[in-house]
Amino acid sequence: MKIGILGVGHIGKTLTQRLAAAGHQVKVANSRGPHTIEADVLSTGGRAVTAAEAVEDVDVVVLSIPLNRLPQVVPLIADVPADTVV
Repeated sequence: MKIGILGVGHIGKTLTQRLAAAGHQVKVANSRGPHTIEADVLSTGGRAVTAAEAVEDVDVVVLSIPLNRLPQVVPLIADVPADTVV
């Protein structure tokens, strides 16, 4: 499965590590850019990308962000295909 994760806090980091270790294609992003994602988050095969890239061509988008950041994410997820689970 192709999975995009927005947010690399405790939950986003753990999901990235576990889902990638299980064999899923995982893209992960944060608000500061891919170069700021720590290596341990990617240690099992996750890939650091921009937020826009994280929601492109995926089956599932996981939002692991503070609720007050949702307004900033709405434009990113507004154009995902109807069959993409958010």
